[in-house]
Amino acid sequence: MISTYFAMQNALIGQNIAASKMMGASNAMLSSIGSGCQPIKPSFGGADTFELQTKANETKYTVLQKTMEALEKSLGKKIARSTPKFGGLDIQA
Repeated sequence: MISTYFAMQNALIGQNIAASKMMGASNAMLSSIGSGCQPIKPSFGGADTFELQTKANETKYTVLQKTMEALEKSLGKKIARSTPKFGGLDIQA
């Protein structure tokens, strides 16, 4: 069960890193636009990179979220299997 906890912790850290990268990329994109009455200069290369990187981070986040859900189910089954049943009562952890 310890390895499940470590895997869940790694997945959670991965989710936080992916979310942080998405927020950082959004912040960089907004700060590059400029302020005031300046027109927005089109930079298609930067926009394409931003879109691709954001999509990659969204995919990582979703995969890690599904991994966390699977690990939680696995951990729940392990706890249910290791929990003794006293007098016909099913005591859940």
